[in-house]
Amino acid sequence: MSVFLIHYLPFLLLTLYAAAATFFLRERVRGAGALYTIAWGGSLLLFVCNWTAAQAPPFGNMHHVMCLVPLLMGPAYLYSAKAQGHGWLLPHYAAACILALIGAMCMPFQASWRQMPALQSPWFVPHVTAYIVSYGLLTVAAFLALSACWSRHREARLTQAAHDTVKLAFPLLSFGLWSGAIWADAAWSGYWAWDVKEVWSLITWALYLGYFHLAHTGASPHVRRLLLLAAFAALIVTFLVVNLMPGMESVHSYAQ
Repeated sequence: MSVFLIHYLPFLLLTLYAAAATFFLRERVRGAGALYTIAWGGSLLLFVCNWTAAQAPPFGNMHHVMCLVPLLMGPAYLYSAKAQGHGWLLPHYAAACILALIGAMCMPFQASWRQMPALQSPWFVPHVTAYIVSYGLLTVAAFLALSACWSRHREARLTQAAHDTVKLAFPLLSFGLWSGAIWADAAWSGYWAWDVKEVWSLITWALYLGYFHLAHTGASPHVRRLLLLAAFAALIVTFLVVNLMPGMESVHSYAQ
């Protein structure tokens, strides 16, 4: 039963998140909220099924982490809505969930996956969770930056929402980088090895740090959005290209 749900539940969840976004854009806010909540419950069920199949926390391969994104985006959206006043971002969060689910459906299920020794660490779950939440939030921020480029009458509002979302994501991105170094020292007796994924993680982090520097110095919104999109492109390289590109050698190849 778990295997059946793992294969087919993502299709249903994708449909529910798309319906939630559509309802919200048509100003049927209550229905959109209900659909998003139902979809989040389905994401929780998918997480449980993946855990059952893997017999371990399902954080260790690309299928697992992409299925994890919609689950973690639920609490992130609630925080954004309640603490930052960005409840209107539901379609953007739903779009991030849809993108992750499409990615999950394109990845091998790997039913026989088990934790390798390097993953059997107390840093495993917090490290991956922090990175996945930050990646999901930064995807939302990228959507907002692109929307601001095309919607001049809403440019200021979208740009500010993108900035607030990056502010929420950056501490988690920083924790992911820091905890990864601590974990590497425990697993491989060294905090940093200039591995290709480590390098791209540092580049990504530095670009988002540069974005905050531009914001602090009063750079134009257009320049800030360009750097935000460049940082997101680096994130894509870190998360997808390094893991999936044939011939790319990395000690982090377990994520394949």
